Amino acid sequence: MKTSNLILLDTNILVYYHQELSHFHLQARAVMEKGLKRKMPLCICPQVLMEFYSTITNPKRVTDPVSSEAAIREIEKYFTCRWIVKIHPKEKTLAATIELMKKYRVKQMEIFDLQLVAVMLSNRVKRIYTFNRDDFEKFTEIEVVEP
Repeated sequence: MKTSNLILLDTNILVYYHQELSHFHLQARAVMEKGLKRKMPLCICPQVLMEFYSTITNPKRVTDPVSSEAAIREIEKYFTCRWIVKIHPKEKTLAATIELMKKYRVKQMEIFDLQLVAVMLSNRVKRIYTFNRDDFEKFTEIEVVEP
């Protein structure tokens, strides 16, 4: 599979898929099921998995938090899942991040979205699936796809 066809799953897709009480759960589940049926080439990266862990274990962020052990099991499922491609930062990712920082002048927590974009671009991934369109629309190098 060519990486240019891949769509990165943003953290919120995993969170809403996991949180069945969320009003976004059904939309997130539809995305994941398309990936499972290989109708959509999905990918994840370590940052997304760490953000997912942080979110689903935090009672201030989700209505149904899980234990660290349960969160680790969920991460392992995604990490070992054969139908989700894993992408990783490359040697050139930091340089790409710095160039994007100069171009977009992000502040505070926006740096984490910019870092995702840099990982995407260094892996030739041009699309991201997210419920947070506003977080990524400023990055003209990628396409934002909403469920």
